[in-house]
Amino acid sequence: MTQCNVKKLFYAVTILAITFMLVTGNHSKTVYAADTSVSSQDVTIEKITDDLYCITTIETTINGSSDKSTAATRSSKTKSGSKTVKYQNSNGTTLWYVKVSGDFSYNGSSSRCTSASVSAASYDKNWTISNKSSSKSGKTATATATGTLNKNSLFSQTITKTVSLSCSKNGKLS
Repeated sequence: MTQCNVKKLFYAVTILAITFMLVTGNHSKTVYAADTSVSSQDVTIEKITDDLYCITTIETTINGSSDKSTAATRSSKTKSGSKTVKYQNSNGTTLWYVKVSGDFSYNGSSSRCTSASVSAASYDKNWTISNKSSSKSGKTATATATGTLNKNSLFSQTITKTVSLSCSKNGKLS
C-alpha cells in the first residue's frame, strides 16, 4: 500500500469510528438541579354563570436547599407557592386571571409569610384588569385584582377577586 492509500484508509476508519460513537454514544447532558420540586396540589372549579367558571389552582415549590438546622433550634424550612384564579368561559378559554405568589418559612410550630406578589392579566379583548395589589400578614399572602367586562356601552360586569395563600406550621399551602 502506498502512503496515500494508508492516509485515506486511516481517515475513513477515523470517520467511521467517530460516526459510530455519535450514533451509539450517550448524548445526555448532566444537569444538576437544586433541591426543589414543584407539584400542583389542588384544583377547584366553581360555576359563576352558565358561561363563566372560576378555576383555582395551588402550586407549591419546596426549597430544600435553603433549609437551616442547628442543634439549639428546630429545623426551619422554606416554601414558595402560588394560587391562581382563572376565569374561563364554557369553551374552556381563559378570559383573565389573578395570581398571588408567596414565600413562606415554617418549622413545625409556626409559619410566616416572608413575601407576596400579584400578577393579573386579561387574555380577552373585552376584559380589562385594574387595581392590582398584594400584601402579606402573618402566615398569609394576599393579592387582589379587578376584572371588568365591557361588551358594549350598555353592558359591563365587574369582578373584584381577592386571592389568599396561607402556610400551615407544617408547610401545607392552602
